Amino acid sequence: MSKKERDGHWYIPGKTDAEKQHVHEHETLQILQKLALNGKTEEFHDLLKTIKGADKKRDIILMCDM
Repeated sequence: MSKKERDGHWYIPGKTDAEKQHVHEHETLQILQKLALNGKTEEFHDLLKTIKGADKKRDIILMCDM
């Protein structure tokens, strides 16, 4: 447990641009996985367009078997 947690303070990510991007990508990845599991290919690829970076997109496609 971190000192901030022990002192009763919790840090919630999303204050910096990098953190905002990470949170967006994390939440989007969860939705992409659900779409992939349900075979919703078109919706999957539409949402994938919101992810920045060709390498990330390729990795997500491989990870989700799409």
